[in-house]
Amino acid sequence: MELNNKEQNCAECEYTRMYDSANRIYYCDHVDRSDDMGKLGVDNLPKTSPEWCPLRENS
Repeated sequence: MELNNKEQNCAECEYTRMYDSANRIYYCDHVDRSDDMGKLGVDNLPKTSPEWCPLRENS
C-alpha cells in the first residue's frame, strides 16, 4: 500500500479487521505491528492510524 505523503487511514487499510460480538471491535492484523493486541477501537475506527502502525509514514 502506497501512502503519498499522508497519514495512513485505518478505514482504507487492507489489514483492518472487525469482530462483532457485543460491540464492533476493530483491530490491525498486520504481522509487523509493534502493539501486541493491535486494537484500533470499539464501535469506531480512529481518524488516523495509531503511532505503532507499521504503514504509517514517519516524517
